[in-house]
Amino acid sequence: MTRTLIVTAVNAEADAVCAGLMGSWSRGRSRTPSGPGGLVSPDWDRQLLTTSTLGPYVGRRRGPVTVLAAGPAGPAAAAGTAVALSVASAAGEPFGLVIAMGVAGGFRGWAEIGDLVIADRLVAADLGAESGLDEPAEAAPPVRISEMDRNLGFYPPGAPSPQTGPPTGPVAAGAFLTMDELGLGSSTLQPDAGLVRRMTTVLGVTGRRIVSGTVVSVSTVTGTERRAAALTSRLDPVAEAMEGYAVGVAAGAFGVPVTEIRAISNLVGRRDRASWNMQSALGSLRTAAAALVAHPEGLVPVPQAEKGPAH
Repeated sequence: MTRTLIVTAVNAEADAVCAGLMGSWSRGRSRTPSGPGGLVSPDWDRQLLTTSTLGPYVGRRRGPVTVLAAGPAGPAAAAGTAVALSVASAAGEPFGLVIAMGVAGGFRGWAEIGDLVIADRLVAADLGAESGLDEPAEAAPPVRISEMDRNLGFYPPGAPSPQTGPPTGPVAAGAFLTMDELGLGSSTLQPDAGLVRRMTTVLGVTGRRIVSGTVVSVSTVTGTERRAAALTSRLDPVAEAMEGYAVGVAAGAFGVPVTEIRAISNLVGRRDRASWNMQSALGSLRTAAAALVAHPEGLVPVPQAEKGPAH
């Protein structure tokens, strides 16, 4: 079975995922109490987890699934993921799949509190550059660019670059330039479509509403309706979190497939902690993790049937 690394930001998310991995307490019908006087009964179905040391991190493991709380936001998530993948590979037990998992904000019209979101696109929404003019373009003086900036890939608005070629149109004041437009790489990661479909099917058994779409990763969580509207206009996302893209970049460096599962705790827009429902979101995370271990076919990056015959 594919070894899977689940990366969360904080312990509360990891605890919810681990609770799902462990299962529920229930008496086994064929078991009988044991121990002195029958006082100790092992007749439960719940599976205990073991700890897994991953460099300076400690993960929790059930079978092929390891859960790691790497820390909030992109830098911590990327570092934790990379270390875990490196240590596992060096030990001869590499992970074959990485899942970024945790709570998130949902965009109105797409995802509601308690819903489960599966990313079919991971986007670093605020990784790039602002491009605006303090004066009308026709009044702006010519812009010169140093050779150092040119080598780093930074170009004045409207200037051609080796990566993008001649501009296709004027850059509007206040426009946002993505990493792609800057010629510095891509701010978008695309999980395997087959994996997304299988996970959508598996998570469907939870009874939660399942939504798939773009999940944006941000460095600063949205707290205004204006910014929520701007993100919706530019990217049409279904959810917002902080770590998915960074986890994906680290996984990509090791050639490991990645996906992202989010449980919605609040709606993206004006920051209103009173309207958040963390318990509902953590409950959804727990049921999602339970579904994944109950149906491990959802954790296989590439089904055997799709690999074709061996040569």
